[in-house]
Amino acid sequence: MSNLTQFAPFASGGLKSFQTGYFSTGSTVAGSGEDARYFDVTISSVVVAKSITGFQGSAPPYTPGSNYYYDSANAQGIVTSRVTSTTNIRIANAVNHQFMVGRWQVAEAN
Repeated sequence: MSNLTQFAPFASGGLKSFQTGYFSTGSTVAGSGEDARYFDVTISSVVVAKSITGFQGSAPPYTPGSNYYYDSANAQGIVTSRVTSTTNIRIANAVNHQFMVGRWQVAEAN
């Protein structure tokens, strides 16, 4: 869970860089825990301690090889994003949905 001190660099120094992109994938990587399924995105280099990321999208139930479907009774496709290195963000879900779609952002403070 984030706290307000995470945003202090933005309040005192402003924005150094902002990156955004869109992806749609049915080929996520299997992992464990909060990264039951994940997709890594390569970004331009940032300072991890001065960067935050966001994601708007979802990981609806999906069966590879079939038509896309959304089952509201099992809509557990909560997706998170985080900066994992100077040139990578990880977009992940904890419920093993293979399909993820959405827009990501990375903001770096001065």
